[in-house]
Amino acid sequence: METNYRKLLDQMIAPYDEMLQILISDHVDFSKVDYLEQHSEEYGKSDANYTNRLKVLLAMYNREDRDSPHYEPIVRRLLVNEIIDRETNSFQGIGDALYYAVFLLQKYEREQDQVLFQQAKKANFDTYAGFDPALILETYLFSKDTADLEDCINIASELGEDVYLSLFIDLWIREQTDWNKENLRTLVYHERWRNQAEGEIEALKKLAEMEKTEGNHHNYCSTASNLAEKFIETGRLNEAWETMGTIIPLITKEEEWFLYGLGRNIITACIHIILHFGAESRQATSLWQTIKGILQPAANNMGTNQYQLAVSASKFMGDTELEQKLLRIRKQRQ
Repeated sequence: METNYRKLLDQMIAPYDEMLQILISDHVDFSKVDYLEQHSEEYGKSDANYTNRLKVLLAMYNREDRDSPHYEPIVRRLLVNEIIDRETNSFQGIGDALYYAVFLLQKYEREQDQVLFQQAKKANFDTYAGFDPALILETYLFSKDTADLEDCINIASELGEDVYLSLFIDLWIREQTDWNKENLRTLVYHERWRNQAEGEIEALKKLAEMEKTEGNHHNYCSTASNLAEKFIETGRLNEAWETMGTIIPLITKEEEWFLYGLGRNIITACIHIILHFGAESRQATSLWQTIKGILQPAANNMGTNQYQLAVSASKFMGDTELEQKLLRIRKQRQ
């Protein structure tokens, strides 16, 4: 099994060495790794070349001659461009590339690079709070010589290597000899990373069944709520409604359940199901009876999207009085 995933890893990173070779050749071309601003409605401003830069840094880090002088100007340029990304990225963040670039450049012990390291530290709120150039531990950096299968899954996900990510996850699944709550939770994330909705649903089903058998009602409600959301996301609204039917008798036993994150998620799932089946349906009627009395006290703890859903549901169900109360709360919050 180890040979299989290591062979896959070698295949995955071989093109990264080719990318690095271009940067040290006579026909050097930095256009694929220099900062390239892009915009999207969902993610705002980001760098189209971030992943390429990380791939080159990984290739350099995993070479035996990584401290050679001919790499110095390359890694410095990569760090400068990574700092630009950290300073301008709408999501801010730290990013793995920053760790590798700083770690590699520190090896040359140039006093003038201290300015760059401080710029990296101060690039944004996340780097200022969670990044220290002096405390980068090599044990936490990805090395192909010591990587295990979980490491391979994580780095493939970070690099957007969807084909290899799926292959690594398949190998990981084959290694599991006994399913328990811990590896089922891991499987949920793995399936989510590779956009396998059916796999994620099956993992959530097994996990929910285990927690139900154990009698931990809160944990069961949390997992079953995630399952219901996945059913809604994939258009399986009947199954979502049936799942909510097992959650509601348990969650409503908890005092002020609607004020917490899990409760708000359950409310949101109920509203999506109500809107799907229609105001006159038995599904909508039963779920509305559960949530209509708690929407007003829950409203102050809701985010904007949840709040708008609550207003829409009140209007949809013909509860004008509740709709107006919620609208008044919104005006008070503005």
